[in-house]
Amino acid sequence: LPLLGVVCTAFNTPQHHGIQPVREFSRLTSPTSLNLATQASPDPDSSEKDKNSEEMGEIKNKGLLRLAQLSLEDYEWRQSLFKSNEADRKVEESLARMMGDEASYVRPMDASSETIGPLGLLEKSSVDWLMNVIDEEARRAEKIVGQGGALVRPYEATTPDGELGPLGMVEKKFVDFLENVRQSERIRTEAKVLRPKDLDESQRGPLGKAEMEAVEQIKSIFASEKLRAQQSKKRDRVVRPIDVPGPLGDFEMAVLDVVQAERQRKREKDENPESLFLRPKDSKVKGPLGQLEEQAVEAVRKLTDEERYRLRSVKRLLDENRPMEQDQMTVLGFVETVMVGIIRAPILLFQIVARVKELLDSEPLDEEDSRILETKKQQEDRK
Repeated sequence: LPLLGVVCTAFNTPQHHGIQPVREFSRLTSPTSLNLATQASPDPDSSEKDKNSEEMGEIKNKGLLRLAQLSLEDYEWRQSLFKSNEADRKVEESLARMMGDEASYVRPMDASSETIGPLGLLEKSSVDWLMNVIDEEARRAEKIVGQGGALVRPYEATTPDGELGPLGMVEKKFVDFLENVRQSERIRTEAKVLRPKDLDESQRGPLGKAEMEAVEQIKSIFASEKLRAQQSKKRDRVVRPIDVPGPLGDFEMAVLDVVQAERQRKREKDENPESLFLRPKDSKVKGPLGQLEEQAVEAVRKLTDEERYRLRSVKRLLDENRPMEQDQMTVLGFVETVMVGIIRAPILLFQIVARVKELLDSEPLDEEDSRILETKKQQEDRK
């Protein structure tokens, strides 16, 4: 009978009205009876958790709440570490400025405004974006904790000024896009309009605008091709797309610029047979390929200069922070000293042998050279 009562209670099946012990067992094992039974010996941990739950309100999702709490702890740790590193970096820059030098750095974004290059700018923008994302997620985690584990979407985690973070802006744009599509499609369905572009301009959604742009391009191609066919019929010859305004004419003009620049480069190469190869950027007439190569070469040059400055800074930083130079009695300092000694010993021995061999191969000076040296020595003694 107790087993039957548990099964009936678990599956929420109706019990027979004649089985009184089953009802009694269900009443005794109900949550209310168990709570009354545990009130006699309360657990301090559970009472503390209940108190925290009452302060925060109803807990909606314990897993999400715990994850948000861990996120806040991680955010505080990261903020303290970032502020500490930033303070150390500012101190190093101040000391370097007082000494009239540039502070050593490892990361490309830490270079000065005169030496920073493409990698530094890219890293700086990426780090700023990531810091904004971290701040945004911290605000979202704080709201989740404040609401007792309720889900908070990124576009709901705004700053006190009402500004959105990077993820919130992306989500808001995506949600607005879907909402515009839904509204325009609902209006199109109610108006029984077949194509999205046929809606009124004020009611047209993203699909209608995309279709309208595609239709305009196709119409422009059709119109230019129709005009070209008419001109070809009048002139009894083929009229090229470049002679008629339209998208195909613009494309042919771009291709023709590349072809003409390459032909000119080939003629210059034939006029100078001594040159092995004439690059597009070195041609007298720089076409699209020459301009593109020139921009690529300039970008590579800036990147090379940036990395050269950074390598020099890294070498100076390593020289300043070598363990054997800082404290030779530490483990790292002792190990580095021994390793440097082992590496330098053969070099020093080779230099000693070379010097001794040079002295053994030397010959005595001639009488005239000895007289000249003696005269110079006497003049120096008189002075």
